[in-house]
Amino acid sequence: LQHLQASYPDLAEVFTTQDRFGLASAGQCEINGHKEPCKVYVIRLGNRHKQSEHTPEVFLSGELHGNERIGPTATVEFATLLLDLYRTNTWARRLLDTRSITIVPTANAIGYFSNTREELGVDPNRDFAWDQKPGQCMQTIAAQSINELWRAHVFQLSITFHGGDHMISYPWGDNIHCCSASKYTTAD
Repeated sequence: LQHLQASYPDLAEVFTTQDRFGLASAGQCEINGHKEPCKVYVIRLGNRHKQSEHTPEVFLSGELHGNERIGPTATVEFATLLLDLYRTNTWARRLLDTRSITIVPTANAIGYFSNTREELGVDPNRDFAWDQKPGQCMQTIAAQSINELWRAHVFQLSITFHGGDHMISYPWGDNIHCCSASKYTTAD
């Protein structure tokens, strides 16, 4: 990610949620043979010279479960593709000129490093303030990182990758909040 920022300084900004929001690390990861705190890296894409406070924002999450490997690769490759094609491809240029795209390839950094689903025994995907008792959410750095990003931005579109399934899900896509399941069915 830092290579992308160095190669495209007007189009890419890289930071960690630890630095930006003062979050802790979930533990130690080995990086280039050295133990270092696992950090949640974020890359924001967009032409800052053409954006305003009204620019639509998009959020991509590569993984919440550390053992789901395809999402981080897909999101980093997507960022690389957009940046590499910016000067020669009308579609890529339009996306980066008219959108702010925030990508978190590995929200569960320690889970990704250790190839485990959970972050220190807690499933980050079940760690949000939905259908939880107040004191039983936001225990993971992954959930805290995504929460802080959503508090700081108004995302109009969000995609989160999960490995091992083929589906598109919708927000609040459950039957608990519906009077009748058939009332909320979609054409697709």
